[in-house]
Amino acid sequence: MKKIMPTAVLATICLCTASLFFTGCKKDQSLNERSMYFWKSSLKLDQEEKSFIKKHNVKKIYAKFFDVVESNSGKIDEYGLSPIATLKFEEELPSGVQIVPVVFISESCLDGNSKYYFKFELPKLLSYRVLQMCETHDIPVKEVQIDFDWTETNREDYYEMLEELRKILAEKNVALSVTVRLHQLRMEEPPCDSGVLMLYNTGNFRDINCKNSILSYEDASPYIKNLSSYKLPLRLAFPNFSWYLCFKGNEFAAISYNVDTSDKKSFKDKGDGSFSVLQEIYLKNCSLTEGDTVRYVKADFEEISKVLEEIKQVNKDLASNNILFDLNSRNLKNLGGSEYEKIFN
Repeated sequence: MKKIMPTAVLATICLCTASLFFTGCKKDQSLNERSMYFWKSSLKLDQEEKSFIKKHNVKKIYAKFFDVVESNSGKIDEYGLSPIATLKFEEELPSGVQIVPVVFISESCLDGNSKYYFKFELPKLLSYRVLQMCETHDIPVKEVQIDFDWTETNREDYYEMLEELRKILAEKNVALSVTVRLHQLRMEEPPCDSGVLMLYNTGNFRDINCKNSILSYEDASPYIKNLSSYKLPLRLAFPNFSWYLCFKGNEFAAISYNVDTSDKKSFKDKGDGSFSVLQEIYLKNCSLTEGDTVRYVKADFEEISKVLEEIKQVNKDLASNNILFDLNSRNLKNLGGSEYEKIFN
């Protein structure tokens, strides 16, 4: 005799099935964690930075742990690859904020005769150092990120290094991500778990006539179409920083971050962020004389918005998982609170 399933049981099963269905279709909330880069040498937040994290509900910090450069001292191995600018941990991040270690690798590491060691020894030493730092400071690590500006010339060597590093990290259940620059979207995707598309430093800061070297829609737009076919899962990183570009005549001299252009004895405002030097001045990393130029450039929300809107047209899923560069009280005032919310959302 065929059994009839009770209505209540049937309804319960249907509800559970529906719940599972909608849960499966729902976007992973972990992908919407608000994130920022931290690029200072000491992990110690001031009150403004802590308040920003709390106000905007930032849950993840991509912190630069150290740089790897070609050097003959302080070696990470016997082949001249050296870690420098190691992050000092002076305090813990606010509760609930996750740290993602980032390692910047200089292009010079592939300029010498140590390609084999770059590809097969560096992954072991780099991963050991990062994981040891995390263990020492009681930092749970789920992801490690590599920042390297690869080109078509050194891409193959870099990708081999990533493959080795990915294997090592996978054994520890740690994912590997990399930074991706706009010009690299035209190349084959790197062998890693995910990437962060750097939507800053898009212009030529050495060109005195470049309107906004940090980010301009005009510079970024030609590359955005490549996102429609790019296979690597990506997040977007937008700028909030500013800088002063110093020129001797029309020749680029230095980048500075603290210039008092309000000093009318030393500077004349020429408009559009340009200041003419009126007398000899000494900055931290260069000296300027009468007739030289300082240009103030900062992240422009209008340019960010135009880039973000075009990306939405190409791949709407990309535009809701954004990162800011960077968490630094000097830069936080460059955009307004509502503008930050629009970028994060």
